[in-house]
Amino acid sequence: MIQRAQSIYLFLAALCGLLTFFLSFAHYIQGDVKLAEYAVFGVFNVQSDLVEMTGPFLFPAWVISLLVTMLPAIALLLYKKRPVQLMVTRLSFLVNLGFIVYLFFAVDTVHADLYGDQVGILYHAGFYMPVVALVFLFLAIRGIKKDEALVKSLDRIR
Repeated sequence: MIQRAQSIYLFLAALCGLLTFFLSFAHYIQGDVKLAEYAVFGVFNVQSDLVEMTGPFLFPAWVISLLVTMLPAIALLLYKKRPVQLMVTRLSFLVNLGFIVYLFFAVDTVHADLYGDQVGILYHAGFYMPVVALVFLFLAIRGIKKDEALVKSLDRIR
């Protein structure tokens, strides 16, 4: 059924993945001045509206963000096939976990390549959205397992 609790969790996880496209991951600051913003589509200079970097760290961020958004949405539509839904949700959990690790290293590497030690990093909401999605995916996995256990217990009674 589409109105199960894990459907809400999967929807919220997909929504968190979608928000990564619109929210920045980090700002690079020097004192109180914002120098640049790291988002899905590039590192943008805040003061002059120029793109500072569109290198190798940006294409994977875009693709993984798309996966982080699409996998929970696909799992949401697989509500009639619980074992497949569980497998896709677990895959989404692993992709999300990898995305968190990737984001940390990408933001840190861009920081080291562009600015060095004189500039600080301020992580923003886009950086934490995959963590929130990870929590929702964990709750969805628990709900799917409970449904599967309930169906198996009813099959034993017959």
